[in-house]
Amino acid sequence: MAEYKNKKTGFAERFIPQKGDSKGELVRKIVTIVCALIFVAAMAILAWYYIQQAKTNKAIDEQRKKHDEITIITQATTAPPETETEPVETEPEPLVVLENMQSFIDDNPDTAGWITMPNTNINNVVVQTDNNDYYLDKDFNGNYSIAGQLYIDYRCIANDYNENQSDNIIIYGHNQADGSMFGTLKKYKIKKDNTRNFDFYLENPTFTFSNLYEEYTYKIIAMFVIEVEPYQTRDGVIFDYHNYVNFTKKKTFAAFEENVLARTAVNTGVDFNEDDKFITLSTCSNEFEPSRLVVIGRRVRDGESPEVNISLAEINTDMVEPDYSYIYSK
Repeated sequence: MAEYKNKKTGFAERFIPQKGDSKGELVRKIVTIVCALIFVAAMAILAWYYIQQAKTNKAIDEQRKKHDEITIITQATTAPPETETEPVETEPEPLVVLENMQSFIDDNPDTAGWITMPNTNINNVVVQTDNNDYYLDKDFNGNYSIAGQLYIDYRCIANDYNENQSDNIIIYGHNQADGSMFGTLKKYKIKKDNTRNFDFYLENPTFTFSNLYEEYTYKIIAMFVIEVEPYQTRDGVIFDYHNYVNFTKKKTFAAFEENVLARTAVNTGVDFNEDDKFITLSTCSNEFEPSRLVVIGRRVRDGESPEVNISLAEINTDMVEPDYSYIYSK
């Protein structure tokens, strides 16, 4: 009597190609192996991504804690300035580094300031170096980071006497899905077909930025989504907001003002002029690639109240938006 043989039921026999397998069986096994490898690779990449995000968020929390602790100590121990009794000196007083910034400078000489936007996750140290690429994928300590770091355009002067500072300081940051860096700047995103964030602006119309020497408050004057490349417009003309660092004959204040007022999603009612100082916050947007979300603030003037009369604010129903139909047809 012929000996009865059990069917192949082991793992190897079911999933590893064997001699004698039919063509269909070989294809099935190979496809299964490839899918398994792709799945394992995807899980590994996902795990790596979350580990990187966790490291970034931990570092940000530590930086905030250090910044806030030193700020509280400084406020509690600094005596009020003595009344000026002598004539004002003609030479400007030396710039003195804020105590809550000194430790960051000690850790990284690229430290340029600190930005805080209420009711967002934007409460971060800001850096600056001699190019706009280094901190795209480096954290505050120079380690690789997919979140990068908030950084000031290398062409801007942010840390000097007021009259020497750039007219417009440009700050860049990644739009992180977990809300880190500029991931929550989208709370200010308002479009013709989606104005639900208008209330958020009304509740949060200002933000603060301190350079190494002084803290300033900024009143938001504009927010908009914009194209980046000339091929994204029908006429090949874009508003290159990031190149308006100082107002010149080529980059005039008039052109800046015209574009800002035309594109802003909200007519904020906050006035601004050529003598003001500005900050422009820039991050990626998700309407198309590449696109940017931009928020611009005007510094509170000497003697001016930091309060914003939000009763003057209204949706700009004529806001100039990207030509989505043209861009999507490309």
